[in-house]
Amino acid sequence: MTDTKPNLIFIFADQMRGDCIGAVGGDALTPNLDRLAAQGILFNRCMSNSPLCVPARTCLMTGQLVRENGIWSNRSGADPSGPSHVRNIREAGYSTAVIGKTHLWRHGAGGKPGIHVKEMEHVLNQWGFDDCLELNDPIETAWMDCHYTDHLAANGWLDMHRKFIRAWFAEMRSGNMTPWGQEPAPVPPGEDEDSFIGRKAVEWIERYDDSKPFYLQIQFTGPHDPYDGPTTYRDMYEIDELDAGELQLEDAPSRFLEGFRNRSPSVARATRFQRQRWRAWYYANVTLIDEWVGRVIDTLEREGHLENTWVIFNSDHGEMLGDHGLQGKAVFYEKAMHVPCLIRPPNFDHSLKSNALVEQIDLPATMLDIADASPLAESLGRSLLPYLEYGESDAALHQGKPAVLSELFGQTAITTDRFTLSMRIEDQKLDLLFDREEDRGETRNYIDDSDYQDDVNQLIEDHMRPYEERTNTSLLADYREYVQTTGSIN
Repeated sequence: MTDTKPNLIFIFADQMRGDCIGAVGGDALTPNLDRLAAQGILFNRCMSNSPLCVPARTCLMTGQLVRENGIWSNRSGADPSGPSHVRNIREAGYSTAVIGKTHLWRHGAGGKPGIHVKEMEHVLNQWGFDDCLELNDPIETAWMDCHYTDHLAANGWLDMHRKFIRAWFAEMRSGNMTPWGQEPAPVPPGEDEDSFIGRKAVEWIERYDDSKPFYLQIQFTGPHDPYDGPTTYRDMYEIDELDAGELQLEDAPSRFLEGFRNRSPSVARATRFQRQRWRAWYYANVTLIDEWVGRVIDTLEREGHLENTWVIFNSDHGEMLGDHGLQGKAVFYEKAMHVPCLIRPPNFDHSLKSNALVEQIDLPATMLDIADASPLAESLGRSLLPYLEYGESDAALHQGKPAVLSELFGQTAITTDRFTLSMRIEDQKLDLLFDREEDRGETRNYIDDSDYQDDVNQLIEDHMRPYEERTNTSLLADYREYVQTTGSIN
């Protein structure tokens, strides 16, 4: 074990809501994440810098806002030769590794079907990873090979897996989604993709040779749909006791959100029981990941690493779970932007919960601080380590940034403790204004309310004008041309 620098493990979930874990009063059974929270600090107001996979992950890698890195959708990956916190950590003397889904380059039917992800390993090397075991997310395993599909093929399970994924994909594309009706993955228990990732992470830690401090990213594919957790995890939940969310469906607050809702009318019409069953299946995937988080922590302890390892847990974005009649993400509702954020330092003897408003780009700044590595030039991310010095009674524990930005599809959203204001980036054409002080559930759009015009003007002046010079207008124009040419925003 190194005596000079601590190890770092960054555990990352895909599409995990910030309000679902037990430590914040959520319904998901997460004893191991709760244990991390009890041994460190939980940030209960961490917001994604983009409620979509590739843009959010690019922000985390680069420490840049979407308007800076130009990744406005999932259509393409960022430049791997650009800023990278992983590369900076490696240059600070660390061995770097990633296991799981990175989504840093375009997979999928519009990307590179028919290849094996190991053919793209050079991209991850450019980002700064020495050791790579990359996986596709479930949808992409239907047509692309990766280390998980190799495992399925070797055991005779690949055909039934792909049949299962293609059936789910067809339903998703049909507009008649029934997430409450999804079956468990057809593979034997313990052979699902997230268990494969967790097992490989445990094996990596067990064989690590201690020659240098390590930085390991563990990137789970869940609880992103399909909600296919094994029956044993589903059976942990009493369906009729789960909070179904708000069932009264308000008028859509914007034309975009109305169109988004109309894409899946079955979700908008879901009954209370269907909503509860859906959430049980989602939480089952959360609990499965939580179990592997526990096994990773236990392995660190068994191998003598825990007393010298920081563990950080986060997700790329949230999940609507039927709220406002929506499934998935890609909207500026709090449920899609709010993500879990836990930091467990070595040998921390108490727990802290912070309501400070923070954002994802603060995490690479924090990890670079831990590793004593070079900061990302001109990044707006700020290290969260000073919060560990506060006590529960310190007001500063709950004082965060005055505002954070979340951006997607050429739109930007300013979020403060009270408001979320969204607009088109080029001309600041306004779209949404939510006032969570007056309307906690974000059911009303105040954008045309004359009583709020001073608030809107102040939000723009204080929290939008300062970012204008950071916009990469060339990459934004390229994205707009893509939308105009293809008719697709993603």
